[in-house]
This record gives sequence, C-alpha cells and structure tokens, in this order.
Amino acid sequence: MRRAFFACISVALIPLLILSAVTALAFLNRAGILPEGLFGFVEYRPFLFAGLGVVLGGWFNRGRVVYAMLVLVMCYWFFVGAQAFLSPQGVRFLKVATLYIIPANLVLMAFMSERGVFRKRGVARLLVLALQFFALMLFATRPDVSDGLYRLLNMRFITLGGPVDALPQMALVLAFIATLVLLARGRSLEFAFFCTLPPVFAVFLMDAHYISFAYLAATGVILGGVVQEAWRMAFVDDLTGLSGRRALGHAMAELGGKYCIAMLDVDHFKKFNDSHGHDVGDIVLRKVARELAHCGGGGKAFRYGGEEFSILFSGRDMARVYETLENLRKKIATSKITLPESTRQVGITVSIGLAQCAENETDPWAVLKEADGRLYCAKEAGRNRIFAG
Repeated sequence: MRRAFFACISVALIPLLILSAVTALAFLNRAGILPEGLFGFVEYRPFLFAGLGVVLGGWFNRGRVVYAMLVLVMCYWFFVGAQAFLSPQGVRFLKVATLYIIPANLVLMAFMSERGVFRKRGVARLLVLALQFFALMLFATRPDVSDGLYRLLNMRFITLGGPVDALPQMALVLAFIATLVLLARGRSLEFAFFCTLPPVFAVFLMDAHYISFAYLAATGVILGGVVQEAWRMAFVDDLTGLSGRRALGHAMAELGGKYCIAMLDVDHFKKFNDSHGHDVGDIVLRKVARELAHCGGGGKAFRYGGEEFSILFSGRDMARVYETLENLRKKIATSKITLPESTRQVGITVSIGLAQCAENETDPWAVLKEADGRLYCAKEAGRNRIFAG
C-alpha cells in the first residue's frame, strides 16, 4: 500500500503542482495583484510551452507529446485567433468543438504505441491532425453549416443543475471515457494528458479573460509529463519497473555510515532462456523484480544488468538483512510461473551475495564488488542460497 501510494505521488505530483500554480496565478490576476504586462505575457505563453513541448518531444523521440501539444495549440488558436478570419457562427462552432477534439485525440493517443516523430506512423499522426484542422476550418467558413454543427454539439438531454449545465453533455460523456482510459494506464504521460481536461472544460465556465490561463495549465502539465517521462527513461528499467543502473549510482553516492549491499542473480537464467525463449525469460525477470520491490527490511532494489539485481540496505546490519534476504529467497523458490501456451509450471531460484560496509570503508562500490564476489561463491556452492562470507 505504501509503495502504491508513493507510485501515485510520483506520477501525479508534477502535473498537479503545475495545475495548482496556474490556478494561483489566475486568482492573483483576478485580485489585481499581477502587473498588466505580465498578463500579456501569459496570453502568449501557451504557444511558448507548446513549442518547448514539441522540441522536447522531438528530442526524446516522443511523437505523442508532439501530437498532444499541436492539438492544444490548434484549439487555443480557435479562441484567440480564429475570430479574425471567420464569422461569429464559425468561431462559436470551433470553440465548442474543442470539447470533443481534445478528449477524442487523448483517447486515441492512449492506444497509440510510441513510434517516434519523423517515422511513417509519426508523420501519419500529423497528417491526421492536419486533416482535422482543415475539415474544421472548412465547416467553420460556412455560417449555415457551422451553426447547425454547433447546435448538434451543444445539445443537452437532461438538466443537471449548477455550472455543469453550461457544458455540452455529449462532450462530458466523452471526457468521462477519456478519463477512465487515461487513468487506467497509470503512467506519468497519460496522467498529464488527463490533467489537460479540467482546464479545457473550465474555459466554458469562466470569463474569456482567463482562457489563456486554462491553456497555459493544459500545455504546462504536458510539459511536466515530458520531464517525468525523461526522468523515467533515464532512471527506470522498462522491463522490470525497478530503478536502473543510473539510479543505483545516485543511491550509492548517498550511502554513509552503516549499510549492506546484496547482489542477486537468477539461477540458470541463460539455460532457461535457451530452453523456453526470451519472452519467458522476460516473464521470469519481471516476476523476480516484483518480489524484490517488496523485499522489506528497508531494502531498495535496482536492476544492475541482465539477470543481476542489487539491493541497498541503508542503516541495517548484516544479521537483520540476512533474515530479510532469506525470507525473500524462500518466497522466490516456492513461487511458480506458468509457461505461455502451456499448463506446465516451472520454478525459479536465486543466488545472493551479501556484504556489509566496514568501519574504515569509504567507497560503496568496493562493498558492491565484494557482494558480487560473494554472489559467485553462492553460485559455486550450489545456487539457491545466500553467501555472506
């Protein structure tokens, strides 16, 4: 429960902080505290945030980020720029259409795999967005067509009462579906996409003066999602979900005083891969990683590389850590995995090397190297055991 709580915090913290900051900015502006010149800058900042998001999305080869930012820029322009080219009926249609365009595209992106920006699928996405823009503009240039479409999109079937009656009910249903889909993914970028929905819908409940704040929040949360995604790419192992080698280096630099380091290796992993295939090998690694993530005893697990894992125990002595690791080893040894396309189950065992920091030792990597040596002693002694010297 505790790990799930912190996982939720790590996914939601940055987008929620950005939403809170922009909301505070809007209230300060309403109170007359912000200088007028600063508000003019806020009006153009959604475009700046979107441009920065497109650059970062391209840099990290995240086509979905680029696509999401362009969708938001397009919809923001419908509010701040379209009136210079279109009739009032066309502008009114485009504004209400944003409540359908954004949730629909977010749902579409939730089911899209990440295929980059400039590859065929990435370019195809941009063409789909361009097609949407030109179709909407084509409808908006015809006052009679745009007025009919506005009435269709702005329909209400029941009276709900309160401010929510100002919103089209079909758009609310679509937003609810988008919310369920995006939150079910449980990832930082999808949560950032979800966080664009409240400010986008709030545009229809607030004075036109605050539209720029709403889209500033929408582009800002996706920019925050890009930062979280970049952090995940750098520090989290995609296969197992554990922190990776780079994160281990940072954690090692913070160690001091009393600590223990364990090195763990899946027994006969190469033979297992050769016999059952790499897909089954990945299942084994994920299974072991799930157990390591809940090893207890204050241990923090990392994927060291291949089938090797490291566990850091800060502030723990050898006796307490040994007991924790023995419980972990037994739990893994008694677990089974079912082979894909088969009812046959196979067991997993691990070997563990454990080392404790000596009083005069100042280099944690030396302790890790000692634990790694003891790991090989455990394997030579017959595997499925702990060797602590």
